Amino acid sequence: MSNYNVEYTDLQYIGKYMPRKDARDIVTGKCIFLDDFSVPGQLYGRSLRSPHAHARILSINTDKAKALKGVRAVLTDSDLPENWLLGWPPSKRPLDSHLRFVGDCVAYVAADTVEIADEALDLIEVEYEVLPAVFDGIAAARPDAEQLYPGQFAGNEIPGGFPPFQRQGLYWHLQRGDTEAGFAESEYIIEEFMEYNKMPTPLAAEPPQVIIRWDGGLDFHCWATSQGSGVFRQLGSFIIPGSNLVVETFNVGGSFGNKHAMTAQFICGAALSMATKRPVKVAMTKTEQLSAYEMRLGSQMKMKIGVGKDGYLKAVKGFWTVDAGAIGNTTQGQIGVGLGEAQIIGGKCVNWDIDTALMATNRIPAGIARGYGGMELNACLSLLYCRAMEAANIDPVEFYKKNYISAGDRFVWRDGLLWKACDVNYVPAIQAAADKFGWKDAWKGWGKPSWVSPDGKRARGAGCAILGNADLGEDNNECIVRISPDIVGDSCHVVLHMDVAECGQGQRSSLCKMVAEILNVPYENVSTTSPGQGNHNPFALGLCGSRGTITYGRPVCMACEDLRDQLFKLAEPKLEVPPDTMELVNFGVRSKHMPERFVAWKHLIPEMLSLVGYGKHVETFGIPACLVFFLEAEVDLETGQTQILRVLSGSDVGKVIDPKSLESQFHGGIGAATMDSALFEETILDKQTGRNLAFNLIEYKWRPFNMFPKFDTSILETPIPSFQFKAMGVGEITGAGSAPAVMQAIYNATGVHVTEYPATPKVILKALGKI
Repeated sequence: MSNYNVEYTDLQYIGKYMPRKDARDIVTGKCIFLDDFSVPGQLYGRSLRSPHAHARILSINTDKAKALKGVRAVLTDSDLPENWLLGWPPSKRPLDSHLRFVGDCVAYVAADTVEIADEALDLIEVEYEVLPAVFDGIAAARPDAEQLYPGQFAGNEIPGGFPPFQRQGLYWHLQRGDTEAGFAESEYIIEEFMEYNKMPTPLAAEPPQVIIRWDGGLDFHCWATSQGSGVFRQLGSFIIPGSNLVVETFNVGGSFGNKHAMTAQFICGAALSMATKRPVKVAMTKTEQLSAYEMRLGSQMKMKIGVGKDGYLKAVKGFWTVDAGAIGNTTQGQIGVGLGEAQIIGGKCVNWDIDTALMATNRIPAGIARGYGGMELNACLSLLYCRAMEAANIDPVEFYKKNYISAGDRFVWRDGLLWKACDVNYVPAIQAAADKFGWKDAWKGWGKPSWVSPDGKRARGAGCAILGNADLGEDNNECIVRISPDIVGDSCHVVLHMDVAECGQGQRSSLCKMVAEILNVPYENVSTTSPGQGNHNPFALGLCGSRGTITYGRPVCMACEDLRDQLFKLAEPKLEVPPDTMELVNFGVRSKHMPERFVAWKHLIPEMLSLVGYGKHVETFGIPACLVFFLEAEVDLETGQTQILRVLSGSDVGKVIDPKSLESQFHGGIGAATMDSALFEETILDKQTGRNLAFNLIEYKWRPFNMFPKFDTSILETPIPSFQFKAMGVGEITGAGSAPAVMQAIYNATGVHVTEYPATPKVILKALGKI
């Protein structure tokens, strides 16, 4: 039986660097990505996209496109079933005569080549009626605002709550305690409006793409660049009711939480495959990824914050307006997570009243992204916390140490239920990171620079921020571990049957390390099945929310312990010693006290058969994580240019599984619409046309490798009651709290509050009164 209190000591693999299973194939170019893969008879699917932010199609003529040699299908809205709908609640037809954003799909084309498909798109003749558009959540809520979903969403407000997350009641309004009583106890009260509304994109290096093959009825075989085939299947079944999806994934060229379901690509491929009875590949270009794929949420909020004389947060009350873009795609779940992460930062506060509204606008749809909801809320709320800290003259490190969640504190998570934090205490981790960064020397007080150049033209400021997440135990997962004896000799191969994609962080290799550790076999003798694998693997939803370490690690360890117990039982009559005196060694079972008594696994397992262990994880939200982020920035007071000089991220991860993988997760907090969304990552919207002007990697600013600041980490290891190896994941939050730290550092360098994201040179110069 599994026992999380058992201590695994003298570890061979856990906590040590081991080369990833796919490392050699990646660096030699042997790894298969979806772009390398094709299916016999495959066609290529492309979408004609709306040039208008809001319009109706008055007429459409596809005759010329259909007549082009090599074109196999041209589909418009009348060709798709009425019940195929995008969004939650299902509301928007994939092809619709009512177009709601620049890039919305007007028609689908399948052709023998991409070039022919693109030529066919140019031959489709469309007459549009252009309609008024709204481009932010507050504007969409005005009584005179144009209605995007007449008869569906009154006032452009998408219904709150997400049933798959909130099975015991829909949740979008956080209400706890008595906020008025909390404000009465407060010595300092701040009320302001903030927004994080430029909707940057995580921008995975590999654009979204799928291959869809219709297998008859409502059965589809899907190959996808998804980081979670379980999510792909689940959300795909929402779009095509009654459908059955077999999903396979390859190596994923990064995802940053953004390449899960790829619903628009799936529906395009499915419709075209049904029409042509051939597989169809749908691959976005980089321009399409930037101008028509899922972005971060837009976030606007007015909040009132109360802080006591003792430095504790007493009450938080306000309204959070969330911009979903044209389609709400599990966005209600992001709101639930954001509200939960607010309470993790303010873990000692018991008085909360944050209402929310999810608004439809004529912008690119918002969707799943790393920092799911929490980053968008925290980017605003943290700046308000800073205003209150400044009013109270409290060092932010001391504020976070006082207020951050610890063992026994309660919080409402995205399921709408009240949870209690497990045995965690992040004060030592916060302090250790502050000490390693040199916060005591860098922090000079609110609005005070840590250094000014002799000519007074440049100044430096330090900033810090913090964030936590409790999705680490989210969703049910299961796995099988199978021991397969070799035909020759007494060694065995161990196979992990689990649906886990490889999207960059090395999770598959880390799970192999856990198997090798518990079964005491060489790491080289452990392998994993391919993710998805025709749905023959046990169920797993996918990697997101930092859940992989716990929700995959726990079932893997349980399955290995199940195997160990079976082997001990099989060995008992042969060794004639009780199981609690046995150990696994050299692909066999040995008596601890009489090592000469040994039996090989091969002689315990019936010839030509395998021995199988099973493990599962059941959802829990009681384990909150923590990431504290320190940085020093230099601002050119004449040009407004800001440069990040050095960064330090700190956490307590329970137990390090692989140090290099962990370090890479921390480094990942720089880009992917996280830290740099405070400086230059943004969707630049032309409010006259609704078009994204940053549609390539020249206009959409991304930090190149030669601009990376000095990066350091502070990592503590305090075992937590998570699973056998007492570890937790932190990848979800390594960048999600960083943008407010940049804004704080800019304020401390310049002495003026800069609240507009991103803080471009123009924004800073305007705040300084120089333009």
